[in-house]
Amino acid sequence: MIVFDGVHKQFGPQVILNQTSFTVNPGERMGIVGPNGAGKSTIFRLITGGEESDKGDVIVPKGLRIGYLRQQLPSTEENLGLLEYVCEGCRDILDMEDELHRLQEQLAENADESVMQKLGELQHEFEHREGYQLRSRAEASLSGLGFAVDRFTESMSSFSGGWQMRAQLARVLLAAPDILLLDEPSNYLDLPAVEWLQRHLEGFKGTLLLISHDRHLLRTLARQILDIRRGTATRFAVGFDRYVEERRERIEQQEARWKALHKQREEVESFIRRFRAQATKAAQVQSRIKMLEKMEPLPELEKETTATLLRLPSPPASGHELLRLEAIGHHYPESPWLFRNVDVRVERGDRLALVGYNGMGKTTMLKIMAGILPPATGKRVEGHQLVTGYQSQEFAETLPLEREVFRVIRDAAPPGVPDQQIRTLLGSFGFQGDHISKQVRVLSGGEKIRLAFARIFVNPPNLLLLDEPTTHLDLAGREALEEALRTYEGTVCLVSHDISFVRNTANGILSIGSEGVRRWLGGYDDFLLQSAGTVASGGKAPAAQAAENKKPDGKRRKEVQKEIRKLETRMSKLENRLEQFELQQAEALEALAQGTVTDFATHNQDLSKLKGDIQTTTREWIELGEELEGLQEEL
Repeated sequence: MIVFDGVHKQFGPQVILNQTSFTVNPGERMGIVGPNGAGKSTIFRLITGGEESDKGDVIVPKGLRIGYLRQQLPSTEENLGLLEYVCEGCRDILDMEDELHRLQEQLAENADESVMQKLGELQHEFEHREGYQLRSRAEASLSGLGFAVDRFTESMSSFSGGWQMRAQLARVLLAAPDILLLDEPSNYLDLPAVEWLQRHLEGFKGTLLLISHDRHLLRTLARQILDIRRGTATRFAVGFDRYVEERRERIEQQEARWKALHKQREEVESFIRRFRAQATKAAQVQSRIKMLEKMEPLPELEKETTATLLRLPSPPASGHELLRLEAIGHHYPESPWLFRNVDVRVERGDRLALVGYNGMGKTTMLKIMAGILPPATGKRVEGHQLVTGYQSQEFAETLPLEREVFRVIRDAAPPGVPDQQIRTLLGSFGFQGDHISKQVRVLSGGEKIRLAFARIFVNPPNLLLLDEPTTHLDLAGREALEEALRTYEGTVCLVSHDISFVRNTANGILSIGSEGVRRWLGGYDDFLLQSAGTVASGGKAPAAQAAENKKPDGKRRKEVQKEIRKLETRMSKLENRLEQFELQQAEALEALAQGTVTDFATHNQDLSKLKGDIQTTTREWIELGEELEGLQEEL
């Protein structure tokens, strides 16, 4: 059992934990949530001894093995190979292996009975600790996290910080600790790796403490929630979804209590003001004054961050097809091709999520879409009145850290935009008063995200391209961004490792991997169902394997491509027709709501016909989509 008893911790004037008490029982799977900077990582450092409390006790049972994945990668043994580094997480097993070899050599020189007995006991313990499977388990973890087998022997120094973080995760998981502390484990993972991690942790038998803003991991792994905010810890003995409901109910109860106390206080103060000067009421006034002094002070209200901090302006008008990539391919100098001969169409209203392992070209594809990076082969064709807005993974690429908030937007604004309009725009993204004078470098991750969006929307785009927009956002920030994108009237292409975010925003998937680039109809769940997990596992679905065995020849390939273009044209026309039918239906329903209909019989007949037209057109569109999928599979 881990116990925090009246723990107080502060850094300078900032109080992080204030008389905080909670317990973690053996075998619990606890999600730790709260705003950025609330003290979640501090709790982990207190558990591992990396920090000491100013007051109170942190009790951790002795003799337990603790595995700790930090947000920031500690200095690593750079000369170690990747597989060797991961296996070093089980140093005690490696020491046992070395001792086994020493005893075997000793026994070969002299068949001593005591040495033989010691060897037998050590071998039994080595088998019990699964020492013989250590390297194969390490290889399985690395493969699940997206490492290529041919890189297992490369030194740690050859990997980027994100991949080093994955190696640290594999090392922590391999050690099978009694207590597993994971601090934002999905920050450097792509969607397939997050899925793998979630499946792997479902079978973990020890005590799991998970700091995360990833709702998919919290929803599937956490059985208890510890909410950290404003120096206090509140324990919820429920899963994530129920925690969200209970926390909302608790805030509503707090608000109701605050209103009741406020009303009571106002009534007493009003009586005192009204009758203070009247001698006949002096006794009652004094009684009310004493009552006011004894009254419970108004509690500080706990407010949720709301989606109003991200109000995305309406996009400018555009053609139906915003962007087309024709036979594009790309590779970097002295590197293999990321993708070749790729055709992609982005149409108005699309919300495409680019998914696949890191290193497969998702960011490259997004930069090509944005026109920032020219493709090595093929061409990028802009649609009518296309205006792109691009946000990169690294804020340093798009935000000058030394500039003030107001100046960043002023510099990005078109000529002639008045300062007041810029202040209004900044206000809609949560920057008001003195906040517009802050330098970018002192902003939090969530504030930088909001500033990046404000910078984009000072010249509103109709195609929004977002590369990992949720990385620095807490739960409330992610929900706010989700809500903003759901109501945004423009077109979006995004890369994100947050499964819930992709699930709640995307209506189409563009998978990028070793099997090529493919467009999938429907959202993320539809994609998983259709692909049967092949993208996450790196394999091929049966249909894809059959197509591999029987690839079309050159003539047939041209025929298939021609048929695909025809189908896409027909589907585009059907989509336009659907859009018109739905618009007419909305206008007809609005007329009913406004009470402006005079001939109800004819009006209802028109509505019924529109409903039938919509159903027929939708059914035809689905059939064409299935036919299109088959041709794409053949191709």
